Amino acid sequence: MHRSLAVAVALLLVAGLSSAAAVGGRESASGVAPVQPRTAAASGAPVDPAGSVTPAPEVPATTVAPPPAPHPSGPVPLAGCPPPPAPPGPPSAPPWHPAVLVPEAALPAPAPAAPRSVALDALAGKGMWVWKFKSTENGDAGAIVTKAAAAGLRQLWVRIGDSQDGFYGASMLDQLVPRAHAAGISVIGWGFPYLYDPAFDARWTAEALSWRGADGARLDAFSPDLETSSEGVMVTERRLQVYLGQVAQASPDRPVIATVFRPTDRLWGSYPYTAIAPYVDAFAPMVYWGCTEPGAAATQAMARLAALRPVHLIGQGYNMADEGGRRVSPSGDETWRFLDVAQGGGAVGASFWSWQEISQEQWTAMAQFPWSVYQKSVGRS
Repeated sequence: MHRSLAVAVALLLVAGLSSAAAVGGRESASGVAPVQPRTAAASGAPVDPAGSVTPAPEVPATTVAPPPAPHPSGPVPLAGCPPPPAPPGPPSAPPWHPAVLVPEAALPAPAPAAPRSVALDALAGKGMWVWKFKSTENGDAGAIVTKAAAAGLRQLWVRIGDSQDGFYGASMLDQLVPRAHAAGISVIGWGFPYLYDPAFDARWTAEALSWRGADGARLDAFSPDLETSSEGVMVTERRLQVYLGQVAQASPDRPVIATVFRPTDRLWGSYPYTAIAPYVDAFAPMVYWGCTEPGAAATQAMARLAALRPVHLIGQGYNMADEGGRRVSPSGDETWRFLDVAQGGGAVGASFWSWQEISQEQWTAMAQFPWSVYQKSVGRS
C-alpha cells in the first residue's frame, strides 16, 4: 500500500512539472509571455526558519524629467510678422535726460586703454536680465535664485544704477548676491549712463563696483547700457571713452561688458563700436530680432563684433507692441534657435531681456536648452 501511494505521488509531480514547463514556454495571444509567480528564491526575499517569506523592502519609483520638446534645427517661422500698422495716437514724450550737459571741451582726456587679462567666466552660459527687482518674483531673492538655478542659468544681470539716481542697488545686492553665489550663479550689475557728465557716471559706476556684501562678496562684472539719443543718451566717441576709461580702472580684475545695439547694416556704419572696443572686455549686443529670423540676427552680430571682442548675446524675451513692432512674444522654437546658433557660433553665453516679460513658453525652451560649454574664457591682454 505505501509503495502504491508513492508511485501515485510521483506521477502527480511529473504531471505538474510538465504542465508548468508548458506554460512557461508558451506565449499568450498578444505575443507576451505570461509573468511567472515570484518565489522566495527568485525574489531574493529572506526566508525565516519557520519557512515564511519576509517581503523585500519596496524601492520607490524614480522620477524622470520629461525630455525637452523637439525643436527645429534650421530657420523657424515668426508668428505675428509683419506686424499690423500701428494705430494713430499722440506722439511719444521725449526721453528723460540730465538737465546739464557738460561741454565736450570741458571733459578730461580719456585714459589710455591699458592691456588687461580678465576671465570671462561670469558671462558664460545662459542668463536673464532683471530690470525691476521688486516685480521679479515679488522681490524675493531666494525665489529668484531657486528659479534661476532650476533653469540652468549661470548669471543674473541686475540693474543697480543710472545717471538720475546714481548707484542705488546696495540693499538688493545684499539679498541677492550671497544666495546667487551659493548656487553657483554670477551676478552682473548693469546701469544706464546718459553721458551728459561722463565723469559723474564713472563715479557712481565705481561706487557699484566697490560694493561689498557682509561676507565680502562683490559683483562679478559690470555692464553699462550704452544707448543713443533715442533713449536720451549723449553718445560721442569722446564721452564713451572718458567714461569707459575710468570704469576700466575701477574694475581691473572683473569684466567690463559693453551692452550695445545689434550691429545692423545701419548701425554698423554709424555707432562707435570700434571706439568702445579698446576699453571693454566683451560686447553684449541686444539681439532683439523682431521679424528677423533669430539665427540670422545672432549670426550677424557675432560675425561683426567677435572681430573686436568676445560676444555674449542678449535675446528677445518680450513682445514689441509698446514700440510699434511685433505684438507676439517669441516662440519656444525661436528661443531654441537663437541659443543653438549662439552656442554654435562661439558666443561666450546668451541671456534674455527680460525676466519680467518673458512668456512661460519661452522660459521653458530656454530652461531646457542644454548650454553644454561652460569653460574659462579670457579677455584681451
